[in-house]
Amino acid sequence: MAEVKLRIAELRRRKHLTQQRLADIVGVTFQTISKWENGTAMPDITFLPTLAEYFEVSVDQLMGLVPFSDETYVPAGTDSSKFWAEKLEYLIRSRKNSWNDDYAKFLIEQVWKIDRPVKVLDCGCGLGFLGKLFMPYLPKGSSYTGIDITEKLTEVGEHLFADADYPVKFITKNVMEYHAKEQYDLVLCKAVLRHLDDPKAFLAKIIEFAKKDSYIVCIDSNREFECDGLYVDGMDYFELCRHDGMEKHWRTELEQQGRDYAVAIRTAHLMRALGLREVDVRANDKVNFVTPQSADYEETKQDFLKYNDWNTGLSPEQREKTILFFTSHGMTRQEAELNIDRNLTISSFFEGHPSAGYTFFKGTLISYGKK
Repeated sequence: MAEVKLRIAELRRRKHLTQQRLADIVGVTFQTISKWENGTAMPDITFLPTLAEYFEVSVDQLMGLVPFSDETYVPAGTDSSKFWAEKLEYLIRSRKNSWNDDYAKFLIEQVWKIDRPVKVLDCGCGLGFLGKLFMPYLPKGSSYTGIDITEKLTEVGEHLFADADYPVKFITKNVMEYHAKEQYDLVLCKAVLRHLDDPKAFLAKIIEFAKKDSYIVCIDSNREFECDGLYVDGMDYFELCRHDGMEKHWRTELEQQGRDYAVAIRTAHLMRALGLREVDVRANDKVNFVTPQSADYEETKQDFLKYNDWNTGLSPEQREKTILFFTSHGMTRQEAELNIDRNLTISSFFEGHPSAGYTFFKGTLISYGKK
């Protein structure tokens, strides 16, 4: 059950009232107001509508279950250079189990039918994961260029490609501000659109980099699919699929900053609206089936827990900060706490069952079309 934290004191101070003055308005003693504010007593339920009406807030806001309407929305910040610079280890290790190599080969040879050398541009490239994935299957003579806003990532990317037997170039630049001196035969982006405030504008920009009749490929995951794509052997699948209030969180981000949790499933339609031809969608066929018999089981499991924030507890201060973030994004306090507690439940289960297996399907969609 959500913890009630009455915000009477804060509301009273906003109106520049003394405890005695508020007591006179409500019809109680100032000692009663003091007890309500310091948490030693709770108002009778009949007082809540009166207090809420006087302060011009909802009962949920009065009880600290949702933020006040004038409290500042805090953007997620996932489109910033600083955010990704701090995710370096995550980017290196989280990509290991995200693709089947044979499917990457299938896309190039059977779906896109690339049979001649091409110049590849990877927009928002990070460390160059797509280069490592696709370049081995592209015809000899192909080249790879990656562009990313985060210098720390492009520097590491250059190191990772040091022994490549094809031309490689990394550019540290905001894609939206980049003016290419040449056009490319294959323009890619992966896990970029879902983090942007205006994914359609980004897509329009990268289309400019492509030659006529060239493919533009956008790869992203749909958040709804991710939430339903986890099964842990021994846990209740219904409970694992619960994501109380997340729809409110996603909708608030979409309305407040344009960050679209469902952009993966919308991308093909954006491509058509921007004039691309032969638009289609594929799904990444990678499913992580992990058991104690799997190679590198312990490392794979710990990476999975760590990078989903499922193996670390929160201090009271961190917990409250997380709750306030979610409530500023449309959730009730109860919904925010349920999501936090769900993650801790998963963590606790793996601690109590060190050989537990799991299946995870990320729901990655591959949208593509020709210029």
